[in-house]
Parts: sequence; structure tokens; C-alpha cells
Amino acid sequence: MAKMRTRDLILEVALVLLNERGESIVTSVDLAHEMNISPGNLYYHFKGKEEVVEELYAQFHATTLIALQEIASQARGDTKETLAGLSVISDILQQFKFISQDLLGLHERYNSLRDSIQKLLFLLSQTITGLVGLVMDRAKVTDSSNAAKLLAGNLLYTLIHFGSYNDLLGIESQDATIEEHLYLHFLPFIDD
Repeated sequence: MAKMRTRDLILEVALVLLNERGESIVTSVDLAHEMNISPGNLYYHFKGKEEVVEELYAQFHATTLIALQEIASQARGDTKETLAGLSVISDILQQFKFISQDLLGLHERYNSLRDSIQKLLFLLSQTITGLVGLVMDRAKVTDSSNAAKLLAGNLLYTLIHFGSYNDLLGIESQDATIEEHLYLHFLPFIDD
């Protein structure tokens, strides 16, 4: 088995640390200390924490785009398939928890990420609106365009803020999973 490159290891450890503590708390020195390397070794691979965050955001962005393309290409208006697709997005948001739980903060602190964050949120919103529209069409809901957009907004809000809500309440073992919350949005469209 090939040994992991130091740069990749830094990103892996940084993702864990940033998810645990949050981007605004973690410093470059914290990253170096967590890896048992000198800050100079970290700076050899990245100019600072900002570059690490930008690289992790690029991974998040790419992973999300691939998932959205796959989900949209397979969309047929089936409620269960739509929920499965939204669960994939939820998993990505959880994998990059430090991003999803501080989108506004990252948007404010990282000029280099602003356009990308806005474009990704717009694409998430558009894709989810399309998925909901297909579900509503299949359920023969009339005049559903505005309802689809509103429901998609609620779904996106749930996807992004679910983890933060539980963290703020100090809920370790959740009474309800994200999947159950998403499912509730689709109750009117479930026919079996």
C-alpha cells in the first residue's frame, strides 16, 4: 500500500479538526501541532490555514457538483428516490461539516470563496426545486411552481442547518435523523 503524501494527510487531518472545532477556531499552528509536524513543514505544503480551507472547499464543491449531476440525471419524480438523493447531499454536508455549518462566516472571511459559495447554493436550490417539481408533477399537484420553490427552500434550509440546530441544543443522539426530517416534507406526496 502506498504511503499517503504529506499534503493529502494535512488535508485529511485538517478536515477532522475543522469539523470538530470549527474553521474560525483552528489555526495553522493547531494543524501542525495535531499532525506532529513543525509549522514550517505545514507552510511548505500550504501558505497557511486559508489555503487548506480553500482546498477543502474545492473538494466539497466538486463532490457536491458530481452528486447533484448524478441525482438530477436519475430524477424521475419518485419520492423515495428523491429522498435518497437528498440524503446523499446531507452526507456530503456532514462530511464537510465545518463548511455547511458556517457558510455565512466562510463567505465573509474568504473573498476567494464568495462567488463559488453563492453559485453552489444557487445550484443546490435550483436542483432541489427541480426535484420537488418532478415529485409534485407526479403527484398531479396543480399550479405547483411556487410551492416547489418554497418546499425546496425549506429542504435546503433543513439540509444546511440540521446539524447546527442539534449542536446548539447539545443533542448527541438525535431524536430524529435528517432523513426523517426530510421525509416529513414529502408526506403529502408519499402514496404507499
